[in-house]
Amino acid sequence: MSDEQKVRDGLEAIAVPPSLVQIESVLPAARKQAFRRTATRAVVGASLAVGVLVAVPSVLLRPTAATAPMVIQPALQRASEAPASPAACRIAELPVPKGMKNVVAFAVDPTGRYIVGNGTKGQDFRPVLWTGGTAEALPVIADSVQLTAVNAAGVVVGLATRNNEDTVFRYENGAYTELDLPEGDWHPYPEPAINAAGDVVINAEPQGNIEGKGAIALLWPSGSTTPVKLPLPKGGHVQEILDDGRVAGGIYVDGSGSEPWVWSQDGKGQKLAVPAGHKAVAYSISGDWVTGGIWEPGSVGLWNLRSGELTQVEGDQNPGIAVNASGWVVDSSGRLLRDGKVTELPVPDKKQEAQATDLSDTGLLVGSVTVPRSAKEDQALVDAGATIPATPQYPRTWQC
Repeated sequence: MSDEQKVRDGLEAIAVPPSLVQIESVLPAARKQAFRRTATRAVVGASLAVGVLVAVPSVLLRPTAATAPMVIQPALQRASEAPASPAACRIAELPVPKGMKNVVAFAVDPTGRYIVGNGTKGQDFRPVLWTGGTAEALPVIADSVQLTAVNAAGVVVGLATRNNEDTVFRYENGAYTELDLPEGDWHPYPEPAINAAGDVVINAEPQGNIEGKGAIALLWPSGSTTPVKLPLPKGGHVQEILDDGRVAGGIYVDGSGSEPWVWSQDGKGQKLAVPAGHKAVAYSISGDWVTGGIWEPGSVGLWNLRSGELTQVEGDQNPGIAVNASGWVVDSSGRLLRDGKVTELPVPDKKQEAQATDLSDTGLLVGSVTVPRSAKEDQALVDAGATIPATPQYPRTWQC
């Protein structure tokens, strides 16, 4: 893995206004992004004051964005103020393949049957697929193999890194298929997404470019290895593809996310409602719901596509990064929000913290539990001249 990539991965840890300082995924300190290279993330993320973008899902608003009503909710009510019933969410341990460590469950399909995650070896990913709770370490075909999404048929997508260059792949029926990039030197980012049919999308920029300069959005139809360049407007980036073929993402100006959009594959689209004077990015969609972030100041945005209503949950700077068909949201700090309130995710020990990364339409959350160190403990290691180790992570699910 290149030094440039390590820095980009560290940037992803910061959940502040969306920036293309490499759209390497907002995978903040909690999800979708389920902790890219934990050690690098912790060190670089703590020293940089810039965030990373990544737009995600959304659907055309009905009525139009211009007339969509907006609801402002009060500051997030903390779980300690309104604790959920201990029986509300049930935690379960995910098995880890022999010899693997620091494994994080990263994404789940809408039905909850398939879960993908990654362990680490040095600064590289090692892929794990859970089917019905049974873990399988997938073959390692490159220096680093990262799984990023899975559909209800169990088709997996991700990124393989060889000699510091990334390629996109599908994994299906026990075999990898690498997907071609356009002619020339291209860097795909942030992570490939897949829909129910098996269509795959991601962005790509010319090697050596930064902040999305010269970027294009690519689509590989199901079963094809040949990319189709999507005719998006200038600054258009895609993060997800819906089952009906529409792609969701946003417009970026000078490297910063500005408007959340959804486009059909002919480039026609409509943006989601954004409060006057603010910028927003959409990150996830399911059913009639879209979630994302609204800045400044930062807050969770939740759009209901059927009514056109935008609910802006104030009082927290973390954007929503995953949503299910019931409108439940996982935010970038790994918490579950239901009806604008934090739902406590149980942990086996009070010293542990729960960090969800994704959720299914069946109410299954995936992620990990960690035992965080204090800043004082990290400083003591630095003072002693020791390397700050990665925070141990253990994959878990919560059925809520």
